[in-house]
Amino acid sequence: MKQVRVGVVGLGMGLNHARAFAEYEKAKLAALCDIRSDLLKRACDEFKVKGYLSYDEMLKDPGIDAVVIVTPSYEHATMGIYAALHGKHVLVEKPIATDLTAGDWLIRVCKERGVKLAGIFQSRLDPMNIRMKQIVDEGKIGKVYQIEGILRWWRDDKTYYHANKEVEMWKGTWFGEGGGSLTNQGIHTVDQLYWMMGDVDTVYGQYDTVGHTIQAEDFCTALIRFKNGAAGYLVCTTCAPEDMQESRLSIYGNKGAVSKKVSYKGMASTGDQLTIKIGEKPAETVTEQTLKTDSLTIPKGGPHTWQCRDFIDSIIEDRDPVVTGESALKAVEIITAVYQSALQGKPVKLPLPRY
Repeated sequence: MKQVRVGVVGLGMGLNHARAFAEYEKAKLAALCDIRSDLLKRACDEFKVKGYLSYDEMLKDPGIDAVVIVTPSYEHATMGIYAALHGKHVLVEKPIATDLTAGDWLIRVCKERGVKLAGIFQSRLDPMNIRMKQIVDEGKIGKVYQIEGILRWWRDDKTYYHANKEVEMWKGTWFGEGGGSLTNQGIHTVDQLYWMMGDVDTVYGQYDTVGHTIQAEDFCTALIRFKNGAAGYLVCTTCAPEDMQESRLSIYGNKGAVSKKVSYKGMASTGDQLTIKIGEKPAETVTEQTLKTDSLTIPKGGPHTWQCRDFIDSIIEDRDPVVTGESALKAVEIITAVYQSALQGKPVKLPLPRY
């Protein structure tokens, strides 16, 4: 069986990606890369693979077919472009870019070099989210007129944004992340709004920094009009009380509604619940346990692992990955529109101009 040889750069969150590829029979974890020598050595010892302190040297390795980029956000697009120029397939953690023009160039170079480009939005592979989208796409709740995306999380100022000088350099900054809570935490909610409803027509946003000593925002809200006519409402913050955190995605149509709610303790989810109301039928409640005992077979792992596997499969099968570069950049464009609207004090129309 053909195996795709993978190199992972960035060994913070990247350790999770490395593990997903190491455990997939169609992939071979070939190399790891990080500028922190102690961390690199520990990871290489764990996975029994070679390590690179230099990203450039890893890209020159002919024994690597694909590169997975899990570095600070501001490096994503540039490192992806370099990988494509070396003929490597590219998987990029969110956001795929912090700048729309850089994202456009990444997409263009990957196409010109004939390599696959995928962005990480694992929520699209969550079984509950897939069921929500099926209900909407099949017209079971009728014509959709409203969608709400709510993310109320808590992040500690000292331990999250100011853990060390390296973190302070980019996290919670306009340069490093391209924003704050919306770009980092809320981007998955924004992607779900786009994935469920399609392209956006206009955005009217507001943001503020109210609970952290950071440059960018930690609270924002936006009204979104989609091209299909539906109105969207977005709220995102990392200032919610730790014991009152939640995320919610609700879609309302003229024949019913569907809503998913997730509760949290600390930074971990404590359970998902999907509520479905169609016509005159009693509301149906679906939980994670319900899905696990469903007749449908759910593979081992989780949405993040499944997306890593999909990236490998897209290379072997020569097809588009589940989240293409173009699709991943849509969330960045919507977020950029929220910020631009807030600064201009008026609604902003999409698509946004490139500079």
